[in-house]
Amino acid sequence: MLPDDESEMPDPRPIGATTPDDAGDADTARAQLGDRIGAFTTYTVAADFLTLREIYSGNFARMHEEDWARRSERRVVGWTRLQALAHVEAMTLLYNQVIRDTIAGRTASITGLSSRTQLKAFNQATIEARTHIPVEELVTSFLDALSHAAELVAPLTVETMLRRVPLPHFSSPPTVAELFGSSLAHAGIVHATQLAVSRARPIWIYFQPSLMRRQITRFIHLRGLNYWLSRAGQLHATIAIQIAGQGGGSWIIRLSPEGAQGRIGRARTNDVTFSFPSADLFCRMMCYQTSPWREWFFHRLHVSGNLNLARRTLTLFKP
Repeated sequence: MLPDDESEMPDPRPIGATTPDDAGDADTARAQLGDRIGAFTTYTVAADFLTLREIYSGNFARMHEEDWARRSERRVVGWTRLQALAHVEAMTLLYNQVIRDTIAGRTASITGLSSRTQLKAFNQATIEARTHIPVEELVTSFLDALSHAAELVAPLTVETMLRRVPLPHFSSPPTVAELFGSSLAHAGIVHATQLAVSRARPIWIYFQPSLMRRQITRFIHLRGLNYWLSRAGQLHATIAIQIAGQGGGSWIIRLSPEGAQGRIGRARTNDVTFSFPSADLFCRMMCYQTSPWREWFFHRLHVSGNLNLARRTLTLFKP
């Protein structure tokens, strides 16, 4: 496992291309986002969108026509792969739209989503609105949206990346950087098993360790934004996440009556610590592909600290 302050992502620009001002801006952004590995640096975010596009392009090329009608989950009520694609395509386009509006100085608004409680109905409506679109068009639109996100982020300044955007489905206003990160985590982790050719081979198995670590960092930020204040009350706590193996590391989520903040790193004291043997198991649990109690029973997941809070943790963040 790498130290928390060690960067895994070298600057791809030629030696000497980074000016002192560039370095200072990057340090400012990393400090304000609690980002020590470049998970929210513009050139890294752009590169990761293009990498995710390449992975999905290869994945979709292996899909057969009948695969799209199959349930992407074991539950009978789960989405088909086509429905999952429609959802992820819609949300990637939505992230891009909100970011474009913010960059242009317009107030971001989402038609049909004015409060967090409407999210489930909003998702269902966006899927139903796409049922008539051929799968080939949905695939092309999704892949193009990933490319467009890379084009959007590449030229942005630190000031723009740190601009906050009030949105109704988050508990606190995310930064533009976190919106890009949430889009990457949503497509690359949250729905990575639903869109894979096989549940046994989710999209993240193609991530390099450095990309996996950045994606988990973005997911932890997204987790903080998904915090339900109404379910937690006056709770003050720190949740620690330890992941061993390639792509692993240490993360924390701080909870307070004002909201939650997820970031990479360690805290001096933790109320609950979840320890995972691999990034793969962490992602599978976060995507509800396996039960935390099953993994705890078989000693693959280790939990220490306040066990009552540990039992409540998933409900505090579940959309």
